[in-house]
Amino acid sequence: MPDDTQSLDERKNTLLAEFIFDEKRYLRLARFNYFAAQGLLWASLAARSLAALLGLVPSLSAAIEKWQLGLASALSVLFTTFSLQVGFQQRANWHYRKVHRIRTLRRRLQFELPTSPAAADIAAVSNARSAMDLEMSKEWEDMKLAKEPRSKRSVCCTNQGI
Repeated sequence: MPDDTQSLDERKNTLLAEFIFDEKRYLRLARFNYFAAQGLLWASLAARSLAALLGLVPSLSAAIEKWQLGLASALSVLFTTFSLQVGFQQRANWHYRKVHRIRTLRRRLQFELPTSPAAADIAAVSNARSAMDLEMSKEWEDMKLAKEPRSKRSVCCTNQGI
């Protein structure tokens, strides 16, 4: 019997360690994507403001060439387009949702199970994690497909029989 309890404790601790590791990992990815989205937004606003200043202030307009004004305007569009194409904000939101779901499962494993959980209790949490992973993977794929052009999506979906 002690071996069974030891094994259950090891399984619970292994699952808990996996939750903690993944929580930190996805939180780091969420923050990276969020700050990338914010950084590109601010860079775009700065380039847009610079272009407006260079175009509107007469003393600045005389000191620069037209290509420099065009470059400042183009940078604004480039930053915005890049941010939208990569989808930093959507990725950040997805990662934050995954962190929230992992935290829910971690709390369930740590605090909602009996003091001496049965194998079925630990298996239920593990199965919930597997179901969550499948759901989040589908959500990630749907997010990626939503960004692809229609022609690519129709070819992709017809090849898969969808």
